[in-house]
Amino acid sequence: MSAVSRKSLFRGRSLQVDLSPMIDLVFLLLIFFMVSSTMITYRQDPNVKIPVASAGKVPGLIQGRVVLNVYEDGTIKDEAGMVIDTVGVETLMRGAKQADPAVRLHVRADRMAAHRFVKGVVEASAKGGVANVIFSTHVTDK
Repeated sequence: MSAVSRKSLFRGRSLQVDLSPMIDLVFLLLIFFMVSSTMITYRQDPNVKIPVASAGKVPGLIQGRVVLNVYEDGTIKDEAGMVIDTVGVETLMRGAKQADPAVRLHVRADRMAAHRFVKGVVEASAKGGVANVIFSTHVTDK
């Protein structure tokens, strides 16, 4: 068939593409990915001034952690901001261990907190069955 005869077949008809099904599909995919993905974050208490470390690493996976803040005066708070003691840490970690066997303790200790306070939190966590501990630090370029 020549080019002239093809034009004669489609003369008078304008080709239109209906984009509404494609737009619907894009919105459905967007909603699907928004619902299926989870934002995994943890609250960082600005009152805890964590130490600086030149060999610190930014964590890739935050999921599966119990975050505890240790203040300069030895006060321990969980991620929700509730004050707990070492017995509460042990109980919290025991429950977290039952829910997720791979759970880890994430300690955000103030840079001026005495070592004995941090050691008490780590020991209470170990009594609760969680011995894998992560310490928060600021990462520097040095």
